[in-house]
Amino acid sequence: MCPPIPNLKASVSEPRMKQLCADAGVALVFVPELPKTRLSGATRWLSAEKALILQSLRHRKDDHFWFTFFHEAAHVLLHGKRETFIDDEDAVQSEKEDEANRFAADYLVPEADFVGLASETVISRAKVRTFAKRLGIAPGIVVGRLQHDGVIPFDWMNDLKRTFAFA
Repeated sequence: MCPPIPNLKASVSEPRMKQLCADAGVALVFVPELPKTRLSGATRWLSAEKALILQSLRHRKDDHFWFTFFHEAAHVLLHGKRETFIDDEDAVQSEKEDEANRFAADYLVPEADFVGLASETVISRAKVRTFAKRLGIAPGIVVGRLQHDGVIPFDWMNDLKRTFAFA
C-alpha cells in the first residue's frame, strides 16, 4: 500500500505538489488539455512501488482541479495495482469510479461538515468563505461541491473559484 497522500488542500506550487507526491511514491505529471477529448486524468502503477497520476489541465478552476487530483489519488490508494484508470467525462461510471468520486468529494469537504452547510436556509458568500476557512480549503472548492450536489445553481458564486496558471 502506498503511503497516504499528504494534505494538499491548500494552495501549493506545482514543484512542491510534485515533490510531495514523489515522496509518497507517486509521479505526478500535468499535461495540457488534449483537444477534442474530455479527459481529466489517468492513473496507473508503473511498478510495484511507483504510481503515476497524469492530470490534464483541462479544468484549471480550483474546484475541478483539486477534485480531479484527489479522484486520481483515490485510484492509487484504493484500487488494484494492475488496473489503469482513464477518466473521461463521457465514460460509463463504474463502482471504482464512483468510489473515487466519493473519496475526492469527502476528502475535500467531509460529508458531516457538508450536510451542515447544505441544510442552511440561505447560503451566502460570507457563509461559504467562513466554512472554507474552517476546513482550510479554498472557497471555490466549497462552491463546486454545492453546485455539483444541487444545493446552489451552477451559475452562482463562480467568482469565488480561482483559476490556476501553469507554465
